[in-house]
Amino acid sequence: MKKRILAALLALGCALLVFTGCGSKKDTTPKNYTQIIHDAREAEDNDYYMIFFPAEDGKFTAQYGYSASYPADDLNDEIQNMLLPLLDLPEGSYTDLAASLSAMMVQSYGVAIVKPAEGKTQEVVDAMDAYIQNQQQTMEHYLEDQYQIAASAKVATVPTGEVVMVCCENSDAVMNAIKTALAA
Repeated sequence: MKKRILAALLALGCALLVFTGCGSKKDTTPKNYTQIIHDAREAEDNDYYMIFFPAEDGKFTAQYGYSASYPADDLNDEIQNMLLPLLDLPEGSYTDLAASLSAMMVQSYGVAIVKPAEGKTQEVVDAMDAYIQNQQQTMEHYLEDQYQIAASAKVATVPTGEVVMVCCENSDAVMNAIKTALAA
């Protein structure tokens, strides 16, 4: 009788071990989108364009580029009032993001990684597509070299769920570097 109980317990233990061992573990560690953008682009872009992202206090902050020359409140104001509206992301459509944009009307430049809120992926994709379409329309009859950059821009939803937008020189290389980093 004891052997049967012991055998049943061992069988149950093995079954539990098999089922829990076969499940896939999901990496819940948040990705550092700012660092991913930094590493994916040219050093010159890191010197020139800041990368902005939400801070823990609900305001926006930035690293790289000209961000060090701003007091924190001024930096938040510029991001909230000038740069973030360029992406036109609907309120509540994302849970995290990092982006680097040019607000100058003589340059097509934008790189963004956006983690959509639950059920909001299409809204984020639409906003990123609209940014690129705006860049294309703005530059089409204005600056040919910038139009070519906008025309080769890309938006992709990666397997980890983020929406990535790349509108810059060497967009294929930047997109591939971001995708590789997000998949790691």
